[in-house]
Amino acid sequence: MNVSITPHKKGDGGILALPLQSNIPKGRKDWHLRDCPVCGAKCWESDLARKALKEEPELRTACTMCALKAELGISKR
Repeated sequence: MNVSITPHKKGDGGILALPLQSNIPKGRKDWHLRDCPVCGAKCWESDLARKALKEEPELRTACTMCALKAELGISKR
């Protein structure tokens, strides 16, 4: 399987991966705790993520695990 990770450009759309609270328990100053819209896990939304979502409404968000699964075509069971 080939996976390519490239910098996001405006207009690309896609899924914005939010760091899981289980991986980063305390977060950072500008981060807000959110529920993953796919699995419900607690994840962090940064100020940068909020700006990207405001500028590009077609972006979707998901926790890191759900974003990776979606990109790799792994269905939720």
